[in-house]
Amino acid sequence: MDPVKVIIFVAAFLLLLLLGKKLSGSGDGHDFSVPVAGSMPGVESPVTPIQADQDADADSARSRVVGADLPFPIKLPEIERNPDGRYNRPEFENYYFENTDLKLGPADPARFYDDFYVMARELENGYPVLYKYLVATPAGLQSAMATDHLPALYIDGQTVIVPRWDLPLILETVIKQIMKHYAEPDDQETNALPNEDV
Repeated sequence: MDPVKVIIFVAAFLLLLLLGKKLSGSGDGHDFSVPVAGSMPGVESPVTPIQADQDADADSARSRVVGADLPFPIKLPEIERNPDGRYNRPEFENYYFENTDLKLGPADPARFYDDFYVMARELENGYPVLYKYLVATPAGLQSAMATDHLPALYIDGQTVIVPRWDLPLILETVIKQIMKHYAEPDDQETNALPNEDV
């Protein structure tokens, strides 16, 4: 074999290898946006789309007890597919607070505020969806305003106000809001959560 052809072949191979490494970003991280309810065609939700670094949220949640570590505290209707191909609800995979451990709860159950996340998967297309809600007590909001010296507080997005820490109530309220967007106007009662106490 001609040595010139071998050298050209090796040089071309190395050039392509370097080019491929450069194009792949050499291991540099890139922003990753999880599809959020309201950002996918056919899925409407009042949840404001958020740019989420799902890995960072998941790492932060791993240091605390999260929903995937506990039995689901409320009864959900079975997943069913409607004749039009839509499902009655997503598959709920996990839920957690940004700072609060689900098992321990907040230091003061009557005075807290924290962001609450529900991770779900759309069954029609397999897309992950991350819902975000602010959950607070009135005293917790008042405490936040005093801490930050705010004369007024504007709450953007989804908010759940509870009188005190009650995880089943918080989760049930959020799940009901999510499931409202899966029900057609005439079947909202059919897809509602059961009224049984758990």
